[in-house]
Amino acid sequence: MTDPDLRFDAAINPHGCSPAVVAALEDAVRARGYRHYGDPDAGRLRGLLAAHFDLPPESFLVYNGCGEGLVWQCLTRLLLPRGTFICPAPSYERFVAVGARSARRIVEVPLEARSWRLPLERFIDEARRSEANVAMISSPNNPTGNRLLDEASLVALLEALPGCTVIVDEAYAEYAGRSFAPLVRRHENLVVLKTFSKAYGLAGLRVGYVVAHPRVAAEARRYQIPWAVDSLALLAAEIALGDQAYLAAIVERIRGEVGAFGRALARFDFVRVSPTAANFHLVELVGIDYGRLEPALARRRLRVRRREDMPAFIRVTCMTNEANALLLEAFEEVRP
Repeated sequence: MTDPDLRFDAAINPHGCSPAVVAALEDAVRARGYRHYGDPDAGRLRGLLAAHFDLPPESFLVYNGCGEGLVWQCLTRLLLPRGTFICPAPSYERFVAVGARSARRIVEVPLEARSWRLPLERFIDEARRSEANVAMISSPNNPTGNRLLDEASLVALLEALPGCTVIVDEAYAEYAGRSFAPLVRRHENLVVLKTFSKAYGLAGLRVGYVVAHPRVAAEARRYQIPWAVDSLALLAAEIALGDQAYLAAIVERIRGEVGAFGRALARFDFVRVSPTAANFHLVELVGIDYGRLEPALARRRLRVRRREDMPAFIRVTCMTNEANALLLEAFEEVRP
């Protein structure tokens, strides 16, 4: 089994959560707080999120990971009306698969070659032509790592497609330094997916949430079951959200490490490293194929993210300095 600290495929925060979260969980376990049901509708966490984003609590729905939130959005907005789903390509393949299974039709709009920019006008044209019901865009994008949207381009998209629900996946937004969540106040066709799994360091506890206009959130709330997220996970998310000083410090640290890791990877002349606003790099193998690199990774028990539709690319998370050194060692071993 691969050591979790050597899993470059998972895009986690390798340094972990706030120490305040650890202390709170230890106290809760000692007090046997798990004997009791927790908050049935995550009301306390929704209230804290409301204060954090300056939005009403009714704008938030809390799930076991933001993927579950996406599933319910797709079921209600695609499967029931048999609608059309549109997204950039490449995008996060697991979310695209959810959309594809729910939709009558899926439309993929390729990102611009090399720059990985979103061709906004073409995306809008394709959405109109296909009468898309749901658009999904990750920003920063997974697997390319770059921002696909700024506020002006997102607002242009929302206004150009008033009948289309635009779902923005912000799994890595803390690293990019901004969130589009406040825009739900004036755009009812915007839904934002957020998570505590990445920068907050709580991947194993599976807490994610949806941010939407209260009228839109109310539709999805009809399908929620009570106690959907366990009490210890909710406690961890509440404490993590409250420790914004730790979040800012760890994000700043990871940004520095990501930059250093990218520069180290770029020294190998058989790869191209894409710029990133996330905590991972998309690496194109241009002088060797993956079959040559794979044994060197396997000997060190390292795992990287690969995709069938992008055979010349790997996605590597910036992990600890020690783990990063092992990955660079594997690259050095296969240098042509």
